[in-house]
Amino acid sequence: MESLKLGVARRIITPNIGGQLYGYRPDVFSKKINDDLTVTAFYFKQGETEALLISATVCLIRTSLAEDILLKLEERFKIPKQSIMLNATHTHSGPNTAGETGWGDIDTAYCDGIFVPMIFEAVAEAVDNTQPVKMAVSEGKSLVGINRRELSKISGKILLGQNPDGPFDPKMTVISFADENGKTVANIIHYGCHGTAAGTNTEITRDWSGLMTDAVEEKTGAITAFFNGPEGDVGPRISNGRTVGDLSYVYELGEKAAADAVKLAEKLADYGDVQLKTSFKLLEIPLKKRMPKDEALEALKKYEGQTINVGKMAKDNLLAVVESYNTDFKDEPSRKVAQTVIALGDVVLASTPYETFSEIGLAINNAFPDKKVLTLSNTNGSEGYFITEDAKPSGGYEVSMFLYGHIQQFCDNADIALANETINHIKEKF
Repeated sequence: MESLKLGVARRIITPNIGGQLYGYRPDVFSKKINDDLTVTAFYFKQGETEALLISATVCLIRTSLAEDILLKLEERFKIPKQSIMLNATHTHSGPNTAGETGWGDIDTAYCDGIFVPMIFEAVAEAVDNTQPVKMAVSEGKSLVGINRRELSKISGKILLGQNPDGPFDPKMTVISFADENGKTVANIIHYGCHGTAAGTNTEITRDWSGLMTDAVEEKTGAITAFFNGPEGDVGPRISNGRTVGDLSYVYELGEKAAADAVKLAEKLADYGDVQLKTSFKLLEIPLKKRMPKDEALEALKKYEGQTINVGKMAKDNLLAVVESYNTDFKDEPSRKVAQTVIALGDVVLASTPYETFSEIGLAINNAFPDKKVLTLSNTNGSEGYFITEDAKPSGGYEVSMFLYGHIQQFCDNADIALANETINHIKEKF
C-alpha cells in the first residue's frame, strides 16, 4: 500500500463589516470583527485516488453555489467532484452564503470576491504541498452540545432552548496526521452542534468552535479545522439555559470545547498507515404526493402577512404548491440526495446537505461497530433540516422547515430511509 499523502492550507474569508450576519433574521448586520473566518482545505492522495475535504466557517452554502464550486474544482485540479466535501461549520455570525427564502438574499459580492476565490487559493496550496503522513484517531465525550427542542411549560410548544432529556451525540472525534518524523501537520475535529452561542450579536465570529480549533492548533502546532456533524436538534449548552446568547457565551463554551478537544489531542497515539477510499451515490428518499390544492389554500391562511424566516418560507412553499396545479408539474416517487463518502482506514466520513437530527447520525454509527462513521451536516449544499419521525407531532421550528422545504414532502419515516440508504452505501463500498 502506498503512503497516504496530505496537503493542507488555509485562507481568511472574513467579510467586510456591515454585511448581513446570516442565520437568524435578515436584519442583523455586522459592526465588528471578533475573529477571522477561515476556509481550510485538506487534499488527500494515495496512488490514483484523490479526495478533498474543505471546512468553511460560514453558516450554510447554497446548493447551487456548492455544486458550482465542486464542478470548478474538478475542472481546475482534476479531482473528481464526487470525491470532494465542502462543509459549512454553521456559525450564525458570518456572511449570507445561502440566501434561503425568508432569511435574506445571498451576498453575491462576498461570494464572488472573497469566498470562492479563497477556497481556490487554499486548495491550490494544499495540492501543491503534499507530504506522506500517518494518521491517528482519538474519541471522547463532550458536553458542549445539548438537545435544543425544549417543551414550554407555559405554551406547550417546542421552543429553541435546552432539553437535557432529549437525544444528542456527545462523541467528539479528533483525527490527526503526522509526517515521517512524527511531527503533527494537521488535525480534524468532528462534533455535532449549532454555532449559535453568540446569538443575534453584531460581531463576526466562528463562534465556539473557533476557540476549540485555535486551542488544538496551539497545542499541536498544526492547522486544525472543524467539521460539523448531525446538529439539527443540538445547540450549545450555555449557562443561560438557552442555546443562544452573546459573545461572552462564545468564550464560555469555547473554553469547554477547547479543553475537551485538547484532552483528546493529548491522547493521540499509534499513528499508522491508512488506506484512502472514496465513493459517491445518489440516495433515494421516498416522497409523498403533493398537498391537495384546497388543503394548501386553507393552510396559507395561517401564514398571511408573513415576511421573514419560517413563516415566509412556509407561505412561499404553499403558494408554489398551489401554482403547481396550474403547470405540468408531476409528482415524483423519490428525491435523489447526493452523498460523498471518504474513508481513511476505518474512519468513514459521509456527507449530507441537511441539518440532520442527532439520532440519524447515531443510527448510522451504530450500524458499524468496527468503523468510526462520522456524518457531516451542511455538506455540498444546504437543503434544510432532516428531522426524526417522532418530532413531527410536537412540531417546532425544525419540523416546519422540514415540511415546507419542497413542493412534495418526504415520506413518513424518512429519517429511517436516509439512515438506511447511507448504511447501505457504506456497506456496498467499504
